Amino acid sequence: MSQRPAEMSPEARAIQARLEGTDVVDLSAMPIEAIRAQLRARYQPAIDTVLAETGVRCARAAIADVPCLILDPPGAEQGRVVLYGFGGGFTVGSPEEDLPISARLATLTRSRVVAPAYRLAPEYPFPAALDDMAAVAASLLQGRDRVAMIGESAGASLVLAALHRLRGHRLPMPACVALMSPATDLGEIGHSGQIACDPSLSPLRVGQVAQVYAPGGDLTDPEISPLFGPFDPFFPPVLLTTGTRDLFLSQAARLARVMRASGARVDLRLWEGMWHVFEFYDMPEARASLREISEFVVTRLQAASDPC
Repeated sequence: MSQRPAEMSPEARAIQARLEGTDVVDLSAMPIEAIRAQLRARYQPAIDTVLAETGVRCARAAIADVPCLILDPPGAEQGRVVLYGFGGGFTVGSPEEDLPISARLATLTRSRVVAPAYRLAPEYPFPAALDDMAAVAASLLQGRDRVAMIGESAGASLVLAALHRLRGHRLPMPACVALMSPATDLGEIGHSGQIACDPSLSPLRVGQVAQVYAPGGDLTDPEISPLFGPFDPFFPPVLLTTGTRDLFLSQAARLARVMRASGARVDLRLWEGMWHVFEFYDMPEARASLREISEFVVTRLQAASDPC
């Protein structure tokens, strides 16, 4: 029997089955450094695989006094830059752990990718991570017209929050923005949180994040929950990706609706059966989504550099 159109691939079904119940991270259960080391060890095989596959060269440099991982793919186009925000709930993760996404994006867009190693909570609560992301963004955008910003989960939240901050200071904007499973409202997950059918992300950890990242903060502050920020027709065009099992599906849907109502340009791509940041996993749906994101980015970067 043939596969139904847009049905989940066998590879995705196998990965989903392996993921069920694996997110047992409890930020109160062990020292945060132990959690970070455990996750890094889990992701290291995927990191090694993607670097061997893509041939992307990695280097480290400070931009605006923020340490960054710099990715250069073979055949990169001169002057084309992507600022990338890694995910991890503002508490775990690093640019290296997101290489399964960022290295493929670098290759597909033929762009240098700059991934800030922003400071993590609880050692550095809000606004430390945003300060780092905004500083790097402002530096990269100064005098450049071929810059895109991409982020996933918490990194997508920081990308949006940084844009709100930069716009408030009338600083240059990127040519486009792509957000994978963005965390846009730290105070309310939404209906998809009530269903809680995401195999890769637990409501427990999400509920802890706001307390750790922004203790005592106003969760409607656009720099914490960028859904509440100002959008208008002059906001950079945005591509949103999520899945029908993504714990943050509601947040992506609400963001798209708010942006459309304000006249901002937004394209919401919803993937059948996919979960939170499914682009991280090596399967047909992830590769297809990364190709779509890359086509969107390349088209916008080319248009930004076209003198006509």
